[in-house]
Amino acid sequence: MKHCLHQCSCRLARWLLPVKKSGFTLIELLLVIAIIGVMSTLIITTVSNAAADARRTLAFQQQVTLQDALNAWIAAQSSGTNTLANARSSYNSNIASAAASLGLLGSNYLHGSTYSHFLSNSSGTQIKSEAMVKSGMSLRFTTWTSSNYPTVEWN
Repeated sequence: MKHCLHQCSCRLARWLLPVKKSGFTLIELLLVIAIIGVMSTLIITTVSNAAADARRTLAFQQQVTLQDALNAWIAAQSSGTNTLANARSSYNSNIASAAASLGLLGSNYLHGSTYSHFLSNSSGTQIKSEAMVKSGMSLRFTTWTSSNYPTVEWN
C-alpha cells in the first residue's frame, strides 16, 4: 500500500507541475531575429560602400584616359606644319558641348567602344560614363589659354 500511495503521489505531482518543453521562447526568438537584422544591415552597408568606391575609382581612371587622349590630340595637332595656336583655336571652338569635345578625340584617340560609351552617357557640357552617372559625377574640358594647358576636370 505504501508503494501504491507513493506512485500515486508521484503521478499527481507530475500532473500538477508544469512540464518543461524544449524549444525557444518568444523572447529568445525575437532576440535572435534582431541580431540577424543588425548583422545583415552591417553587411549590406559594407557591400554598398565597396560598390560606390569601385565606381569612383573607375570614374577617376576614365578621367585619366580622357586626359591622355587629349594630350595625344594636342601633340598631333601641334606637330609638323600645324602650330600650337591653330590647335588651341580648334580646341576652344569645340569644347562648347560634350559631343563636340568628344568629337575632337573621336575614335582616333579613344577606343571606339570607350568613345561611344562616353558619347551615349554625356549631355550638354557634361561628359559622363555609366559609373559617373551612378556616382553623380561628370567631367568637362577646360578652356585652353596661352597660360593654362587644357585639362579634363570634374564638374
